[in-house]
Amino acid sequence: MAGPTVLLAPAIGASTEDRGATAVHFTADVRPEVATIVSLAGFDGPLGLLLALIESQKLDVLTVRLGDLAGAYLEALARLPGERLVYLSTFVAVAAQLILIKSRALLPRPPSVAAGLDEAPDPEAELRRRLVLYRLYRDAGARLAAMLASGRALAHREATVAAASGLAEARPAPGPPLDPASLAEALARTTALVLPPAAPPEVLARSITLAERAEAIRLALADSPVVVLQELLAFTRDRVLVAITFLALLELVKRREVVAEQAEPWGPIRCRRLTAAERAAAGLEEGASGPSEPIDERLEDFA
Repeated sequence: MAGPTVLLAPAIGASTEDRGATAVHFTADVRPEVATIVSLAGFDGPLGLLLALIESQKLDVLTVRLGDLAGAYLEALARLPGERLVYLSTFVAVAAQLILIKSRALLPRPPSVAAGLDEAPDPEAELRRRLVLYRLYRDAGARLAAMLASGRALAHREATVAAASGLAEARPAPGPPLDPASLAEALARTTALVLPPAAPPEVLARSITLAERAEAIRLALADSPVVVLQELLAFTRDRVLVAITFLALLELVKRREVVAEQAEPWGPIRCRRLTAAERAAAGLEEGASGPSEPIDERLEDFA
């Protein structure tokens, strides 16, 4: 908000000399009853404090120039940027009752009407009762809002849902009222429950077989006469995959499908297919690629 909006309204029926100074302005407080500042003869403070003084009978409602107050408030409200409904609803509910009390105290009434009104409930006492109830709801709402903002609220109902329930005339199920002590005990038992720890995400083990890695070596040798094992595994970071590939190479060597050579320790491991002379020395027929049995995945031969 850019700054407080201050407007003065003259007292109705007063001359220029004795005209009262009634002012209303708004501050940046989020609570309307605190953000609305009222300046009257003998009072200067928030609207909520004005209500408290009337409630405790420390301020006579008949001394409040309601016309000045309402005029200054509405003019200040008209100049207020942004949302105004929350300020208006806070003011109107109390101002209407104040006007009723003051009009009954000031306007003459016929004796018969006056007798009937005297038998009716005291409007000032009724206002004080309503103000006490209003303060209870206001303070409870402030506490609930603070709990919700701090994240300590267990459950709440959105205002739109509550409004829809009211329009639908929803009513609670008939029955005896619940015992607050029982509700508190049930809540204590609920908050004392220890939830089990969340299960870790399921990790599916990757299945790597000797047959798959042996086939990968065969396909590499189909494209190139010599394959370097380190180059075949250059982009592999899985240690299990590296180990299974090395075991598959040993299985192919044992089955006399390939020859593996390493010129020096820790040097590159080159694998190639057998030459014709090597095949003849091994007793393999031309075109045969070694034993046709499937590779034993149990790795018993490597024990």
